[in-house]
Amino acid sequence: MQVHGVFFAVLVVLVGTAQLDGMPRRVAVLTSSALPAALLLVQLVRRRIPRPAPWWIVVLGLLILTFHNVRSLIEVGILGAPAVTGIGPRITLPVAYLAMLVAAAIVAFPFAQRDVGGVIDGVVVAIGCASVLWALVLQPTLVQRGAGIGDLAYELIVLLLVSAIAGSVVRALMISRRARPVLMYLLLAVVMTMSGNVVGGMLRDPVTGAQPWWIAILWITGYLALGAGALHPANVHLGDPDVRTAGRLTPSRFVFLGLVLGLNPVLAGLTALTGGEVDWLLLSAGTVALVPLVLLRIAQLTMLHARAEQRLSLLVAYDELTGLPNRRTLNDHLDRTLASVAQGDADGVVVSFLDLDDFKIVNDEHGHSVGDALLIEVGRRLTGALRADDLVARFGGDEFVLVCTGDPAKVEPRVREAVAQATAEPVELGTTTLTCRTSIGCAAVGSGSVTTRDQVLSLADADMYDAKARTKGSVRDRRARPRLQQPV
Repeated sequence: MQVHGVFFAVLVVLVGTAQLDGMPRRVAVLTSSALPAALLLVQLVRRRIPRPAPWWIVVLGLLILTFHNVRSLIEVGILGAPAVTGIGPRITLPVAYLAMLVAAAIVAFPFAQRDVGGVIDGVVVAIGCASVLWALVLQPTLVQRGAGIGDLAYELIVLLLVSAIAGSVVRALMISRRARPVLMYLLLAVVMTMSGNVVGGMLRDPVTGAQPWWIAILWITGYLALGAGALHPANVHLGDPDVRTAGRLTPSRFVFLGLVLGLNPVLAGLTALTGGEVDWLLLSAGTVALVPLVLLRIAQLTMLHARAEQRLSLLVAYDELTGLPNRRTLNDHLDRTLASVAQGDADGVVVSFLDLDDFKIVNDEHGHSVGDALLIEVGRRLTGALRADDLVARFGGDEFVLVCTGDPAKVEPRVREAVAQATAEPVELGTTTLTCRTSIGCAAVGSGSVTTRDQVLSLADADMYDAKARTKGSVRDRRARPRLQQPV
């Protein structure tokens, strides 16, 4: 509230002073850029502003604007010229706005990381709207008032730069709550700056270059808003956006990007059809500004689409909780392995069915989140205990299946020993200590033996329940599964 109060108090004083003609008005405009620059510089030197990089650039832009306003004070306020002349103003203002654009890009960068497409869309829409405004209002008005090609180029470049700033700030404002006060000030600064350029360009005297006195109010408001945004306490949240969004590759987005990409050529075509002169300046500058942004957006959407496909393929093949291969992947792998064994291309395979003992008690007493963490840890230990070419899959619930190729007489003892060692140590989950005892059953298939996946899994499952019964002295929670009566 303190920043708001100071902002409005200084604004009222300077706006009141700007209503006086001559020197007072120029002093008010000069103060509106010099005061925020000085206050911001002091805060930066004293390291009172977090993430200072964009605000150093803002200071640079304000100092350039202050230099411009000093020239205006001297030439118009002291020497009595109707307006500032020469090449200087044509350089200082675009450079200052370019500095603001860079600062806005740095401010928007954390938001762009979480909403790349949205920020690009915001800039594209803003530039597109600026192109329409230029083609329908600004350019005809400036030409009618006798503006030369240099004046037209200057006004168009400034309009596109400020519009790009506005687009990025608007999008950041839409996705952030905590930094909203700062972004509102920045948006006000951008809107006032854009209005000063647009309206000032339209109403500037073609002979003297003078503008209506109230245009100064727009500049004063914009400069002060920029300083208020920089000094507002909420700028600590600019580096920590509180919303993450993601665009999707949809037909409507492609249609939108296509329309934006064809906007300037369409405007040029309509102008030619109505007998007007094609604005090659807008066609060139607008295309240079829009085409890279649209291509960048398409590339970003394509990347998002590729990531979504990759994630979908992972969800199809891997268990979402443990990251282990799921039953679908297990079935495919086991079918290929059994075919290789049947053809004699492999020495054999041992399929092990593994079940966590008393897992239901863990869920009942500690909750499913603890049970999930236990499953993840057991999966990690089993994967680390076996060879890289062995398969550890989550079959479902608290059941795991291991597929290990090689001579069964050598592989089975190794697998049983590896599992015993991997599950011997208790699992520490925060303040909870759990055992991860398991029951394991194995089914061995020798080279040249022909069998099916279901037969092997049934035998391994039956052996696992026999092991569980031997451990507990009785068979508890035994499920009915088809069993083979003879060994594989």
